[in-house]
Amino acid sequence: MSLCQICKQREATVYFTQIINGVKTKMNVCSKCAGTNVIKIDLNSLITGLLNIQNQEIRTADQAIQCERCGMTTDEFNSTGKMGCSQCYEVFFEPMQQLLNRIHGNTHHRGKVPKKLVSVQATNAKIDELKKELSECIKNEAYEKAAEIRDQIKELTSQLGGLANE
Repeated sequence: MSLCQICKQREATVYFTQIINGVKTKMNVCSKCAGTNVIKIDLNSLITGLLNIQNQEIRTADQAIQCERCGMTTDEFNSTGKMGCSQCYEVFFEPMQQLLNRIHGNTHHRGKVPKKLVSVQATNAKIDELKKELSECIKNEAYEKAAEIRDQIKELTSQLGGLANE
């Protein structure tokens, strides 16, 4: 058990390591002292520092974008990474996509899927592919092939109904 280095009364539960100009400083503090103004850990600064995006600005065609509702600008978004209002999500959509690509490498979820949903997703993907093929066949007036594809879609859709109930 170590005591808080600030108040020297309570047990230290927060372990803080700070490196400034190559000098490493460790502090063991209690949760009460960590919550005061003695130690401030700004989550946004921490994330931007870890990702090294603090000095990198996101630009969209070198034009300054500003939200009409709250007045937030691209520079403010770049410095804070936060939205000012609900309309900002639409206004700063492109800079937000760039930021997500930089942080995560992608803007769509590509993670794990529950095993029950794997076959459902595969079936949905096949149905979407067949629908595109069907519209192409109709466009090219290949009606016999379109009828075969329609039947395949019906069969997969009926299978999908059974998979969803499992």
